[in-house]
Amino acid sequence: MVTSNLIKIILKMSHLNVILTAAQETDRVFFVEVHHAAYRSVIEAMFGWDVELQRNYANAAFDSGSIHIISLEGEDIGVVGIDIMPDHVWLKQLFILPRQQRKGVGSFVVNWAIEIGRKVGKDVRLQTLKVNSGAVQFYQKHGFELVEETAAHWKLSRHLDSINPCKGA
Repeated sequence: MVTSNLIKIILKMSHLNVILTAAQETDRVFFVEVHHAAYRSVIEAMFGWDVELQRNYANAAFDSGSIHIISLEGEDIGVVGIDIMPDHVWLKQLFILPRQQRKGVGSFVVNWAIEIGRKVGKDVRLQTLKVNSGAVQFYQKHGFELVEETAAHWKLSRHLDSINPCKGA
């Protein structure tokens, strides 16, 4: 679980006002909505879309805790989940509504996760579905390296010794 002093953070970029706030039970519906909106095309390409199954997956992800709502200029636009594990920081979700993508918010949130890794002295790890080549490129731009392949996922890691500010931001 992310330490309490990192839970509510106001992050300012030169042109953006991004706020990450710990999710509450009242945010569950938004979390499911963002999951579906941001990830549906990727999931459909690999597995087909089963509404009930995806609702169950999204609810289980929400129940896993350490979820933050991403707000931009006062509007909720995405979610991020991050856990501090014994040997790494796990970036378990990052979903941004499609209409709000490509504005720099995802990069800013990834850099926030990298900064947490730096502060706790651990690598940052994540996984993404194989058909989501755009996500792989996005994370590689931020210094993540492919470290493992499973039947469905690419696993990536940003090693502590390479944790510097984002190359692409």
